[in-house]
Amino acid sequence: MRTPIKTKLLVATFVLYLGVVASLTIVPTHITGFKNPHSYHINLVPLGYSVKCFFLDPRHHQMPFCLRNTLGNLALFLPLGILLPLVSNQFRTLKRLLLLALCLSVSIETIQFVLRFFGNPRAVDIDDVILNTLGACLGFAVFKYGIQKTGDRRQKKK
Repeated sequence: MRTPIKTKLLVATFVLYLGVVASLTIVPTHITGFKNPHSYHINLVPLGYSVKCFFLDPRHHQMPFCLRNTLGNLALFLPLGILLPLVSNQFRTLKRLLLLALCLSVSIETIQFVLRFFGNPRAVDIDDVILNTLGACLGFAVFKYGIQKTGDRRQKKK
């Protein structure tokens, strides 16, 4: 059975997307040998850093960074919530997509944690996991109530 060009394009787009995610999150900015990383770049308190970033800076010097970090983490996994259900029927439920997004985000943060011992300065933050997972859920909502509904209506017209 031949694979339609539309499916091939979706799979290629998904693979390209995963490559972009890896390059933005995992590929080290630099490796300098084994080090003892500083613990102040690790946040294990859910929403602790994000709340502090937005609300405890009285002059709002950090606001552009806080917005970029929050919106960037949401946007990073939003395509996952759209593309994965299009590529695989197994991920057309929120529960499955949510679990995969959570596992993928925790894996990224774990790799970032390990790379810190080799001089990579990336921060490890539970907020990133929460925001990435929420971004995937938002993407799934776009898929479910936008893309899938449009496709269902087209099928009914035929």
